[in-house]
Amino acid sequence: MKCIKCGNEFSLLISGKPMCLRCSRDEIIHRVKRNLVRSGVDLRNSSLTILSPEFYSGVGEILANLIRKVCEPCNVSLRKEVITGEPDINSTIHELVVKVLESENRYFVFPLTADFYLAYLIYSSTRSLNGAYLNLYGLRVNVGEKTVLNLLYNTPYTELRGFSELTPRLITGDSLFDSILSWSHDRFPDNEVFHTFSPSVEELTRLFPRCRRCGAIISAGDYCKACEVDLSLVQ
Repeated sequence: MKCIKCGNEFSLLISGKPMCLRCSRDEIIHRVKRNLVRSGVDLRNSSLTILSPEFYSGVGEILANLIRKVCEPCNVSLRKEVITGEPDINSTIHELVVKVLESENRYFVFPLTADFYLAYLIYSSTRSLNGAYLNLYGLRVNVGEKTVLNLLYNTPYTELRGFSELTPRLITGDSLFDSILSWSHDRFPDNEVFHTFSPSVEELTRLFPRCRRCGAIISAGDYCKACEVDLSLVQ
């Protein structure tokens, strides 16, 4: 099998199409640029923070390089911040969201990928939707008065293997989540399923109330348990 772009040796599938490493990188660059345009966010002369859990730091580095490339005329001030995270995926996402809420910056990028959100949908449905952050799925989402861009929300981790910054497997430290993620990669090696599940996420998030502070799904009341703890410590 040959790369559909240049005819060189096939290395991986991008949206189900065989590509070599160089052409796969070009395709991801094009996708990030297209998503930036589609987001409607004007980054000219602005400050943008790429906020990553430690297990996504390699993807954060890739995004930083790609944004610099596609936004060269924008005069955007780009900074990267990495959090250590917890051995529980909801606690890690909560920490990301709180960082956004407490920051003075207005624009953020999360490096979360399409396969992460697919695994997270299964994970949240298996455990409990209460306290889940499925509402973060999408190209552009609001966290309080801040804007978060998910420029790789339609790109699985496996489609980034053309970049040297990537580790062979994405391991979050949450054993249940990691087993679901590994299963999804083994079960859907052509990557195409990761582009098709978004209506399920959107339907689920529409049905449930959300925490007034961090936006997590809740069953009742005003705040999720994590924010109740945070707010009690502040008082």
